[in-house]
Amino acid sequence: MHERVRRRLVALLFLWPLTLWSLSALASQVDVPELGVRLTSLPDNASQPVVTSQASGYEATTRLGRAVFTIYRENDPAPQGSDVAEPAYRAILDAKYADSVKSKTQGAPTAVGGHSAWTVVDAREEGSLSAYTCVTYVLVDQHLYRLLVSAAPAAARPPEFDALVKAMSGIQFEQVHRATAG
Repeated sequence: MHERVRRRLVALLFLWPLTLWSLSALASQVDVPELGVRLTSLPDNASQPVVTSQASGYEATTRLGRAVFTIYRENDPAPQGSDVAEPAYRAILDAKYADSVKSKTQGAPTAVGGHSAWTVVDAREEGSLSAYTCVTYVLVDQHLYRLLVSAAPAAARPPEFDALVKAMSGIQFEQVHRATAG
């Protein structure tokens, strides 16, 4: 009987950290009505998105350790016939968002929230470290969304980067709701 109790205790001690890890890895659901976005798989330990209004659109930024996830929605509709799968349109986006990785000749078609998208993942060496970036462009109701996850230069790809890229795949698009000045 004593041996069986010891085995159960060892098993419990082994499983307990795994249980705590799985609980800590649970994702939160967060609404960002100004952008018409619901984040369904944002890691619990990520910061709440901070929304800022810019002349050309709205941006929400959340942080997780060394990684940052930015969602930008342009106010003006994209030109009629715009398609993120077209290299010519992506060349326009490359010029508009000069700080981003180039998507005209890189990346692959993806989907986000049931909408066609284009995603580029990039790692750039900065000395002995690498900076990681994932940018996705998606058109929803004629409006361009730019989803950007980046991580500060590090010796290895930070797990926070992967967690925020994964959160990107859990985005749902909804109607935009903004407070009116009045």
